[in-house]
Amino acid sequence: MDKINKGHRLVMENREQIALTGVQKVQSFDPKEIVLETELGILSIKGDLLGIKSLNLEEGLVDLQGHVDALIYHRNTSSGPRQGFLNRIFR
Repeated sequence: MDKINKGHRLVMENREQIALTGVQKVQSFDPKEIVLETELGILSIKGDLLGIKSLNLEEGLVDLQGHVDALIYHRNTSSGPRQGFLNRIFR
């Protein structure tokens, strides 16, 4: 079964509820931080009393709740064309 890139969407309401699409994997989870692998890279959600209300990885849907302090998208660590270009410039 081929995985189709459906994109990524994040909707946050009052810093207490988040609805996400394009989630591929839950990398880690605890009440202070949830780390998700999305269509656009790794997303860390930091806060207090964080919890997963619903999870459907087949459709890439996740609903979260808790107090959100930070949303952090991490740089892609894979070696893609952009990284190769920068490496050639700064040799």
